[in-house]
Amino acid sequence: MRWTVLPGRAACLAAAGLLAACAGVGGSSERRVAMAPVSFNEISGWASDKHAEALVAFRRSCPKLTSGPETKIATDGGTKTIAPAEWARICSTAGAVKAGDDRAARQFFESNFRPLIVQAPGKFTGYFEPDMRGSRAPSRLFTVPVYRRPSDLTDKPYYTRAEIEQGILKGQGLEIAWVQDPVALFEVQVQGSGRVQLAEGGTLTLGFDGSNNRPYTAIGKVLVEMGVMNKDAATWPAIRDWLKRNPQQARDVMRKNERYIFFKDTRTASVTGAEGVPLTAQRSIAVDTTLTPYGTPIWIDTVRPLARKPGATEPYRRLTIAQDTGAAIVGPARGDVFFGNGAQAADWAGRMNSDGRAIVLIPNKS
Repeated sequence: MRWTVLPGRAACLAAAGLLAACAGVGGSSERRVAMAPVSFNEISGWASDKHAEALVAFRRSCPKLTSGPETKIATDGGTKTIAPAEWARICSTAGAVKAGDDRAARQFFESNFRPLIVQAPGKFTGYFEPDMRGSRAPSRLFTVPVYRRPSDLTDKPYYTRAEIEQGILKGQGLEIAWVQDPVALFEVQVQGSGRVQLAEGGTLTLGFDGSNNRPYTAIGKVLVEMGVMNKDAATWPAIRDWLKRNPQQARDVMRKNERYIFFKDTRTASVTGAEGVPLTAQRSIAVDTTLTPYGTPIWIDTVRPLARKPGATEPYRRLTIAQDTGAAIVGPARGDVFFGNGAQAADWAGRMNSDGRAIVLIPNKS
């Protein structure tokens, strides 16, 4: 899990984010990356992937790619500039592909892009959209406030998590909702977005709307230093379980992470990434945008945890689209996969922390 990001929001990652610091949003600069050409036929798993799913995600990036400024992407020859007009040509071609046609979608990617293997070790984690129970009004059951962005929040350090949780913002009308479980709210803050299943009926979708600009402290690392668990066991499911079994200590441990996240009601049914487009489960990926711009197709070759089987993994090879970012996601072969929502997504995201390799697809005609 990690801080996910809307345009301008902060991000941190899943399993690795529990043990590493995070915050902030990627920018744009020119950095050289060692990359090597490869043919599509040499990519293990390429032919059997469901390319139509990746094409759906890619199309969601098209409005941003065609209307925004030119983008720069690291390649084997340095940095390549891609104009909106070139993206418009590519997106027009993408729009002509029949929905669900994997063969045509595969042909689209092969005709419009060339693959480059990143010559650096890959690391892949995952994140998801958690659910909470809550209400628009406080009650004996729902006592934990979810705050919107305060009007006096700037880019300077604001109140700490402890100060906010102790009520320093109370009475300012900043509450979006009240939830039942402080651990669940902490989890939503780590993920950067989430949903509240309202007691009144309906769902409130929360999107990142700023932070208190305090340093992030990974509570997995805190628990390891306390001797509660060893580093290898510090997955989010294990951490969540410990927090719930030790509520008094949990409050103090969570407050070791001074960073506090403010939310807004996105009034949408889907999670939105830093690119500003809806994320697609298992096809959207968060990347280091100083190297790879949003909308870039990226083939990942790694492993994923088997459902509820500690230590067991399965090959995980697929085409993803860069649509999110986070400061803990640094490097040309660093990715954080969005797994969607639900128990299965939470299990995958909470335990995924896998080595692998990344293959970036570069537009081939600009």
